[in-house]
Amino acid sequence: MTEAKPWVGDHVRDDVSGRLAVITDVRRGAYVLRPVQGPGEWTAEDPAQLRFIAPATLTRRTRGGVPHDGTAAEVEALAEAGAFWRLVPEWVPRDGYTTLSPAVLREVEAGLRRKAQGSIELNEEEE
Repeated sequence: MTEAKPWVGDHVRDDVSGRLAVITDVRRGAYVLRPVQGPGEWTAEDPAQLRFIAPATLTRRTRGGVPHDGTAAEVEALAEAGAFWRLVPEWVPRDGYTTLSPAVLREVEAGLRRKAQGSIELNEEEE
C-alpha cells in the first residue's frame, strides 16, 4: 500500500529533527512545520523524512471532551483513532495488548521512573 504524502494540517514526525509537528504550509515543495504545542516554525530539511502520524481531521474527530494537553485521556483518544499504529513498525503485533486504564498507566509510569533512576545512577558512577 502506498501512502499519500502528508499535507497541510497533518501531524507528522520530522525524523531529521526528531520532533513531532503539524504541517502549516508547503512552499515550492518545502514543508513548513510548527511544533504540536508551543511557538516556532521550521522548514523540513528532507520532506522524505516526514512520517505521517495523523490526518488534519484527527483532532476534530477526537476533540469531544478530550483534553489536548498530553494527558492519558488524549493518548487513549489518539490510540483509539488509530494514530498510535502509524508510529510503530509493521512487524509489531496489532493485537493482544491490554486496554489502557489508570492502573496500566501507573505501572508504565513507575517502570519509566525506575528506568530513569537507573540512568541517573549510571551517570553518577561514571563521574
